[in-house]
Amino acid sequence: MRRLAFAFAFVWLIAAFCVRLIDMRRPGLYISALTGGQQGEQVTLAWLQGDLHRDAQRGRGRLVVAEARVDGKLLRHSSTALPPGWQDCLLWLEEGPGVVQALASCPGHQPTRLSADGRSLPGLGPDNRPALLQALAPLDRFDPERIVNLIHRRELAPPHPTLLFLGVLAMLPLLVLAAQDLRRSRRMRGTPTLEGTIETAESGVLTLRTADRRVTVYSDAGQVLSLGISGALANNDSMAAQGLRAAIQGPVSTQAEQGFRHAETVRLLPQSILVVGDRLQEASARLQRVAIQNGILALLGIVLSAVIAMPFG
Repeated sequence: MRRLAFAFAFVWLIAAFCVRLIDMRRPGLYISALTGGQQGEQVTLAWLQGDLHRDAQRGRGRLVVAEARVDGKLLRHSSTALPPGWQDCLLWLEEGPGVVQALASCPGHQPTRLSADGRSLPGLGPDNRPALLQALAPLDRFDPERIVNLIHRRELAPPHPTLLFLGVLAMLPLLVLAAQDLRRSRRMRGTPTLEGTIETAESGVLTLRTADRRVTVYSDAGQVLSLGISGALANNDSMAAQGLRAAIQGPVSTQAEQGFRHAETVRLLPQSILVVGDRLQEASARLQRVAIQNGILALLGIVLSAVIAMPFG
């Protein structure tokens, strides 16, 4: 299941890369006018923009108004569509009590007003010429391009909730595997039902020697964990080797064999576990470590999915 989870994660990475590549292939930004003003520690910017090829050819553009701090921290922004021929629109700022908004005057159309919080307040200034500004001052050591590029990058990389959903699905097998390992680890705590050394082993059948007892174990109904072979976990793996330690935890069906002294037959029940190569405590600790690793990998994958699915900051 771990390989399946890695395969799902690889497929998801390819899909996310293709989606973001399509986002980055969108045309560049064309700005026909830009203005701004500063009032204390707060900066107001406004500009007329459109995609360099697509919107310019189709005659579509937008008015964008943003508020930021003088240190470049974006506070809020809003935008609205402009009428055709937006490249010929004039742009200026007008102020009122507690508000600064931009006005785009386009030939043959009503003026478009917009503030950074999305409001449009009429009557703050004339429609045919820039208003006299009292509180706003020219920009002082502030780079408008930083705010423009920040907003443009967010628009070019919109959020993709589907990518986040697919990323969580890709990590789901790892979470399921971690939960299963934790449950198996809890089941292996305590005194083993049977413990001994493997004498012979075949597919689904092995013989254990414990003190003067010789027990034939049928593992077809239970679960087998091979922990002492190559140090890896292998669920439902009946492979074993002579001389390895084996332990059984859980309910079993026991039957004494006739004709062999001290010989028994044990059949694993569905809730039992046969551990090959380790003691129960060692196997339980190893399963806990693997479960924690799988859980951490799954959480990291979900966080990475959220970062990629969210718009770039």
